[in-house]
Amino acid sequence: MRVIGVDLAWGPRNCTGVCVVEDGRVLDSACLLSDDEIVSWIRAWDGGELLVAFDAPLIVRNRTGRRACENVIASAFAAEHAVPYPANLTLLRGVVRAARLSRRLRLRTTPVRASDKAQVRAAIEVFPHPALVVFLSRKKRLPYKAKQNRPLAVRHAAMAELVQGLLDFKRADPPLDVTASPAWPRLAGAVAAATARGASLAALKRAEDELDAYVCAYIACYHLAWAGTRSLTIGDGRDGYIVTPVTPRHAALVRERAAATGVAVS
Repeated sequence: MRVIGVDLAWGPRNCTGVCVVEDGRVLDSACLLSDDEIVSWIRAWDGGELLVAFDAPLIVRNRTGRRACENVIASAFAAEHAVPYPANLTLLRGVVRAARLSRRLRLRTTPVRASDKAQVRAAIEVFPHPALVVFLSRKKRLPYKAKQNRPLAVRHAAMAELVQGLLDFKRADPPLDVTASPAWPRLAGAVAAATARGASLAALKRAEDELDAYVCAYIACYHLAWAGTRSLTIGDGRDGYIVTPVTPRHAALVRERAAATGVAVS
């Protein structure tokens, strides 16, 4: 089965990172714009069994405020500042782009369980910030995103940590070899060049978007291996859910908050 990570931009004017994985190896990655480009790229790698992990809202029914799954993650990962943005139909202007792409690709959008590992053809929602807290054993969110008053040097250092963390996935469980991707030398080189002598914000953002897709793909691979234990689905197929890896401490926090608010966890 192939797994595809998608760091989905809010609209077609910004870069969407995509990454495809099979048998623990990254086959390729790219940066795309329009829905047509994204669908065409994914279809080119579609072998029938497919799991697509979107870093973007997938199921949104609330007009305002946060979804219940976002509240649970915000509570469980508050100490690390790995809190999701609120997703609602007002902010999205009624357009849930990940859901629209999933329909075009004929992917189911309900949660993937451990028992579903055979013949999966689905989309799931993921969120890299808490995942990287877990994968990289960090005490705080990795500060590689652009943010007001965040020095570029801080972003450079965080991007370098992200690259090393992705390389270390080769020794993780399950393993992932990012260097198998023909795009990896370009991405790693772009981050190294930025760290050494600086780079344009546009170039750094492009590399960031594509590397995020690697993280999304690995979250999906990790979920296939550890669904229900080290990886949890927070929420449901009606009101929205997010898949995230967890440490034992985070799992306890998630279950405590979810139980108090009536949110499903699996």
